[in-house]
Amino acid sequence: MDGRGQRLLELAGSVGELVARAQSGDARAFDALVGAHQDRVFALAYRMMGNVEDAADIQQEAFVRAWRSLRKFRGDASFATWLHRITVNLCLGRKRRRKEESLEPSVEAELAAPAEAGAPAQLEILERAIAVRKAIAGLPAHYRVLIVLRDMEDRPFDEIASILGCSVQSARTRESKARKMLRERLEPYLGEESL
Repeated sequence: MDGRGQRLLELAGSVGELVARAQSGDARAFDALVGAHQDRVFALAYRMMGNVEDAADIQQEAFVRAWRSLRKFRGDASFATWLHRITVNLCLGRKRRRKEESLEPSVEAELAAPAEAGAPAQLEILERAIAVRKAIAGLPAHYRVLIVLRDMEDRPFDEIASILGCSVQSARTRESKARKMLRERLEPYLGEESL
């Protein structure tokens, strides 16, 4: 949660209080929850989907679904974890419906952009970043989510397991397979270097 979200919570009350108030129909309490969590939901959706438009759509849909399902929220996990699970499920569903995985427009633009003369180190960094983004985008969605949650968002395995609805051991095993796939996809770009 960012600083702005933390300040919103401090002004409005604890997450638990806000959830209880929102469950009883208090739209202002839910607005405070949205304000406190919207940036992380967007960031997760962006990392999963690879473009701003899809991320914004999923962010909005995640909060609509959360509002509609809030009375069913039992508190077995934190509100943030529950919300992120909704977000991940929406991302995976959208990817499944598309049945194709494409690069985000900004990556394609970077690939097409001519390199500036005299910046070989910057060019190499850019090429590696593009290769990594392409490799992550090319992973099956159910593996991509593990790379995003663990390596990009630095989430602990117990939280990942809760978001994905699996055991911690299963999350660890899947993450290991995702890393192996990613490593294999990056071998042509990185040569002998390892992840």
